[in-house]
Amino acid sequence: MPRMDARRAACACIAVPGRVAVAAALLGCLLSGLLGGPMTKSAYAEPAWTTYHRDAARSGVDPEASNPITPTLSWQSPDLGAPIWSQPLILGSRVYVATVGDEIYALEASTGKIIWEKSAGIPVPAEDVLCGDIEPTVGIVGTPVIDVSTNTLYAVADVWDAGTQEAHHVLQGYDLTSGEHVLSTPVDPPGAVPKTLLERPALNIDEGKIVFGFGGNAGDCGVYSGAVVAAPEAGGPPSFWQYSPASPAYGGGAVWGPSGPAVDAEGHIYVTTGNPNFPKGEGIATYDDSDSIVELNSSMSLIGNFEPESWLFDSNHDGDLSSSGPELLPGGLMFQAGKNEMGYLIDEATMGTGAPAVFSQKVCKGKVEGEGSFGGDAYSAGTIYVPCEDGIRALTYNQVARTFSLLWHGPAEATGPPIVAGGLVWVLSGKFLEGEGTKLYGLDPSTGVPRFAETLPSPVVDHFGSPSAAGGRVFVATGSSVTAYQIADLATPPNPPTVVSEQPSLAPVTTPAPSTLVPNTPSGQVRGSREQKSPVADATLASTSLTSGRSGTVNVRIRCPGGQGRCIGTVTLRTLRAVTVGKQSGKNATILTLAGGSFDVAGGREITVKLRLLAEARELLARDRVLRASATIVTQGDGGSMQRRMLVKLRQ
Repeated sequence: MPRMDARRAACACIAVPGRVAVAAALLGCLLSGLLGGPMTKSAYAEPAWTTYHRDAARSGVDPEASNPITPTLSWQSPDLGAPIWSQPLILGSRVYVATVGDEIYALEASTGKIIWEKSAGIPVPAEDVLCGDIEPTVGIVGTPVIDVSTNTLYAVADVWDAGTQEAHHVLQGYDLTSGEHVLSTPVDPPGAVPKTLLERPALNIDEGKIVFGFGGNAGDCGVYSGAVVAAPEAGGPPSFWQYSPASPAYGGGAVWGPSGPAVDAEGHIYVTTGNPNFPKGEGIATYDDSDSIVELNSSMSLIGNFEPESWLFDSNHDGDLSSSGPELLPGGLMFQAGKNEMGYLIDEATMGTGAPAVFSQKVCKGKVEGEGSFGGDAYSAGTIYVPCEDGIRALTYNQVARTFSLLWHGPAEATGPPIVAGGLVWVLSGKFLEGEGTKLYGLDPSTGVPRFAETLPSPVVDHFGSPSAAGGRVFVATGSSVTAYQIADLATPPNPPTVVSEQPSLAPVTTPAPSTLVPNTPSGQVRGSREQKSPVADATLASTSLTSGRSGTVNVRIRCPGGQGRCIGTVTLRTLRAVTVGKQSGKNATILTLAGGSFDVAGGREITVKLRLLAEARELLARDRVLRASATIVTQGDGGSMQRRMLVKLRQ
């Protein structure tokens, strides 16, 4: 049984025949869970790190490791045949990793033993790419993503056709349990020369679509334009947004930050772009969405942008804003840092007007101009952790004043994108634009003082390597292997990933066809087919924008699809991240349950469920004004239970 409150476990797995019995059992579970005592810190039913920095907002925080221990080396996997340039992903008792040899592996999280291995195609030989720094082949580079609701891992593979001597990019999907190949979609942007493109950014999920970006190879050779892609999980043609350069620029605008697109509770997508490419001896003067943050919807329509005040200088001097991706923060703001060493706070609500940053300040200091921040940030309990080429910085975020200030500056060689787990900030060492990180640091989150420092058994190849954490362990891609460190005790081992539990992916999910959903099954049961003969009714939210009244009442609209009989279940709202309330210190931050209730709605209908915010939830909302939260909808039926997790935005 995964580490979670026993009352929640009972609610998650119950299967009671008969509508009245089901409703009674659900109500009992709900009351027990809300009134019978505090829940554990974890909001998830199993260890999970299913996308870069764990969630769609890119927080980089693992709330599971609540009983930290002195870190120890747990295992190093066998050599996996090719270097790893992405973060390992974790779900349940398995670790999933992809290589630049276009191989995808499922490993045992407790031992590193290989469970299955699948090929995503023939990788592109490094010598056949016009330029670049990935060797010996270019395959899967961007961090994949897992959709727990469909039990599927998605990755973008750069594949080689030896007959035509051409490269192509393909979105591949694999069943988590068996490794069965379930999706293959060509995703090269219209008019692109695939050899000039690199899919470096991590993948994300938005409204049933896999979202990712394209930039150029190291050296910016050839002619390319940065692009963002939204490819349906159900198959079918993808949608694209492509950078359109203003003369004399002829290309560039790379979307290449390793953290990839961030997605908010309303399904808006935020990506950063790089500088334009233009003829030597010339310059650019016309703004064209390069060196910016662009806001897109899932159809890839541009709905907003942020232009730094230094755009003209940055765009003419290789000052890519896209060396890192956006970090979504409480209070409707986002943080962005890039090559120009600055940090920006941007109001998401003003992106459509092109408004300036609400606050900006120099954050990093490289040896030379342009060695600022690379990779991706982390955010936990009021602190933003920023990778800088002269050592990680911690910034105190003042949500009320909408400012930040320096808290501490970490060790100079601790330069990688950080994460937070087990009470420490984890960061890898590395050489600027070379990788070769040899040390893993565990830093005190309040002071930046190293509490743990370990020489890795093999160096990190990724230039901007970042650890992952779940199930009481930290996982590092060490060259062509994965290395795990035990950092916390867990009461019991996790279940295998064949049970769809509370979904850690933070992207909103639309209602897919019932055949793409997997009901909860007994631990160890292998799913033989993606098509469910007797799908459990699958209720969803009619709206992800919620408002609390003065008394703390929140009206939630529950929709039951037509042809499903009735949808009976519970809906629970929780914070996305560990938070503090009142006089709690950052060390006592927890995932907070906000409200919960039950529903019973006929197929093809909608009802309003009135939820009452708990006292701590009302205090938190009064302080933050806007909360990004997760809504977990558990629908019960004779065939078992179905869980769906959706992002919501809660306002006063």
